[in-house]
Amino acid sequence: MAENGPIEDVAKKISDELFTRFKWRRNGPMDQDFLCEKQEQHKPAKKMQIHTHPTDVVFYYKDPYLNKTIYFNTDLKSYNKSNINRTKIEAGLSSLAKSIACAKRSPDWQEKYIIDNNNYEIRGLLFVYNHDNESTKDFYEFFYPPKPQSGRRASAVKVDRLGIEKNDQIHIIEPKVIDYMITINTDIEHLIASKKFPDDDDDYGFHYPQLTLHKSSEKHLNKPATIELITSPYLIIKHNETITYNKNGDEQKHYDKGFLIYYNREGKEDMEFLYLLDALSNFQIFDGDNKIRIRVTNRNNVPAIKSVFIRALKNYANAWGLAYDEDKDIMKQFNIEINSINTAKKFVCTQEITWD
Repeated sequence: MAENGPIEDVAKKISDELFTRFKWRRNGPMDQDFLCEKQEQHKPAKKMQIHTHPTDVVFYYKDPYLNKTIYFNTDLKSYNKSNINRTKIEAGLSSLAKSIACAKRSPDWQEKYIIDNNNYEIRGLLFVYNHDNESTKDFYEFFYPPKPQSGRRASAVKVDRLGIEKNDQIHIIEPKVIDYMITINTDIEHLIASKKFPDDDDDYGFHYPQLTLHKSSEKHLNKPATIELITSPYLIIKHNETITYNKNGDEQKHYDKGFLIYYNREGKEDMEFLYLLDALSNFQIFDGDNKIRIRVTNRNNVPAIKSVFIRALKNYANAWGLAYDEDKDIMKQFNIEINSINTAKKFVCTQEITWD
């Protein structure tokens, strides 16, 4: 059966709130089972009744590069620190592998969740929320355990035994990525409240530059953040001006249009920011005309990160012959700013969930 109960409801609540900001959409019923299309391979040996697979929720978005709709058959997990372990992760991934293999073959699943039968892809998503906010372990150590100073290396998730079919994909959104997403969501809410970011969903979107091998098929502003973008070192949001209207209907502009960049690395060395500046230049963003705000979200960022960035900016400008006045603020000259923001976490009381 698909999971339910107050603990699992925490993951449902968090995921729904988060993905809305990143322009993911939800479709079809939640907490549904569908008939297994590969009974001989997937049905446990001692099980007598017909085998089914769970669907906690299905999220989807239109991928700007692939020009296809991506559907995520999602397994929502909410664990405390002690229950986030290799065994549970492996079991969740193995279950998802079987689920998406059958979802691709299931008329029932597709009738419930597919909006447009043209050009789509079904993937699996394991969403692991840490509801006690105490987990600090690097999630990927479950796949690549570090060698201890003494004793045996911990067992790794056995990826080759998960049963993922060829060309199928399973993504993981783990506690640190969830914290990153919560941080972005919280920061944008604060910017909206201070009129430094538009509050209309149509006035911002995630930026996809035209690359050599990948061209963005969508021309409008309102693009979603793909799973690849969310888990990358940085993501770029393009936004319109922040405008309000007074009681007489007169327009008042509070903030210029530009780019809001969330940077999820530590910023310890100049080279990090030289790479970022070069990417922004190649994307035709770093031109002095666009207002650029870099918001550093990594909890381990260095205290002197602004100094590191200014040094990198000067080195980049000198290397490419970009004119600036040494006696004036170089950040203002290039219309760019950088700030560190606190990592945000969200605590949801499981007792409170049962009253909703």
